[in-house]
Amino acid sequence: MTVPYPPEPTQFGPALAAHMGGRDHSQVGSMAGMTSDSLLQAMASLRGLAVGDALGSQFFVPDNRPHFDERTLPPGRWQWTDDTEMACSVIHVLNTHGRIDQDVLAASFAARHDFDRGYGPAANRLLRLVREGGDWRQLAGALFEGQGSYGNGAAMRVAPLGAWYAGDLDAAAEQAGLSSLVTHTHPEAVAGAVAVAVAAALVAGGDDPADPVEFLAAVADRTPAGSVHAGIRTAAAIPNETDPRQAGRVLGNGSAVSAVDTVPFTLWVAAHHRDDFTRAFWATAAAGGDIDTTCAIVGGILAARGGPHRPPKAWWEQTESLPRWAGRRAWPITMPRPIPAPQRVYSDEQWQQMQSGYTARGMDEKWDLHVRDGWLYAHRSWTGNGMYAARFVRDERGWSIAELHVERNQDLYRADDDAHDTRLLETIVDAHLLGLGWNSTPR
Repeated sequence: MTVPYPPEPTQFGPALAAHMGGRDHSQVGSMAGMTSDSLLQAMASLRGLAVGDALGSQFFVPDNRPHFDERTLPPGRWQWTDDTEMACSVIHVLNTHGRIDQDVLAASFAARHDFDRGYGPAANRLLRLVREGGDWRQLAGALFEGQGSYGNGAAMRVAPLGAWYAGDLDAAAEQAGLSSLVTHTHPEAVAGAVAVAVAAALVAGGDDPADPVEFLAAVADRTPAGSVHAGIRTAAAIPNETDPRQAGRVLGNGSAVSAVDTVPFTLWVAAHHRDDFTRAFWATAAAGGDIDTTCAIVGGILAARGGPHRPPKAWWEQTESLPRWAGRRAWPITMPRPIPAPQRVYSDEQWQQMQSGYTARGMDEKWDLHVRDGWLYAHRSWTGNGMYAARFVRDERGWSIAELHVERNQDLYRADDDAHDTRLLETIVDAHLLGLGWNSTPR
């Protein structure tokens, strides 16, 4: 049976293909919505989002007010906020699952939640409770007396998802909606996320209408009816020469931290300044309000196209580095060999635990793990090279591994002891996915 891995990214050329054993993986398996450029475009968008977020957040510091007034860059290293941290999780889930898996996304949000990044009180509480074992569906739906959050948090993190689905507006809208519901269930929050993702997908696809009115109309056409949708229609009627501060007074500038108060204005700026990241940033910031979030959204949309639309190099160099786990590649096994599977039965609860996967958190940890479509994949954390692929099945006893494959390309993995690899895979599952420790595996 062929191990169902995603296609090999072709942009790295024949040298890498030769290093990986010379095999053509372009037809081996698939990831829904993924092309060879998906991760590159999503990461380009993420960098634009991070720069907008990090630089925008500097203007909440009183000492930086002169820089804001004079449109100059504040000194020091710019730290990004929760906008970027959550966007990293969105890319991580797309990169490892090929689509938005809501349970995995919720687990990633909770595991990487850094209280000091500026999360709102409701998000802090929700993610803490998810980390403690709470059900994100119940928790997100119960916010604000059962209405769900209508904040701008789902919109602020979603531009890279739109870039991932470059040109596929329907897929971008669908997956953006799914990503929103993990934390923001109010229809306006969902609509805001959909609108931003569609805008980024348009820009990343490269065939977005040059006319700002047509661009905004294309976004509105796929945005659910409601106040966000109406705001986008209003934005389309505001002329290009309008002072951004006036546009912000009409459309909102994020001061209310709601999707309705944030998304229409950011789309107006993006529509009119798609070819100039610097100008777009300062136009967005000029309106004041929730500057880090509005600039993150605009930056993520513009940078989705890459090339000259990305942030200036000096800006990127002053921005805090992105975490390695966000866009780490997961390469397929190049020379898979079937080996004996562990004689182990796992409970439904344990199988559910495995769905969250695992990402190495430092140099001492060697494994990235993820589950997709019944297969568990284990990759070396520093290279992304695939080492193990295990297919799980369920019978009356529980879950067990029906087949197990290991990398046998000696250039990538020098071990050649099948029994050792069977035990090691079982130990990795126990230690990283089930939290049982390295010495817990039965022999």
